[in-house]
Amino acid sequence: MSTTWPAKDPAEKLVCTFDFSPELDAGETLDAATTSVTLLAGSDGNPSALLDGAVQITGGAVLQSFSGGVDGATYLFRCLATLSSGRVLALAATLPVRRA
Repeated sequence: MSTTWPAKDPAEKLVCTFDFSPELDAGETLDAATTSVTLLAGSDGNPSALLDGAVQITGGAVLQSFSGGVDGATYLFRCLATLSSGRVLALAATLPVRRA
């Protein structure tokens, strides 16, 4: 599942939430998660530099801090979560970066 987030300014530092709780079966928990960033449009030689620190798992959600980005670029954030049952779920979001 993919969504589009509101545009952010390159100077902003934000935290995104990937909410997996609607997909969890009774008794399942999030055991691990990874996030990645790729460039969809524009120019940026290092899109993964937007990730700022490690993911945090809180209940059925994954939190990821991010900052920076190049004005005019559009990025795809992707989160893979491994559940206690062994299932792996994915969520993604598109992020446009525009100077305010």
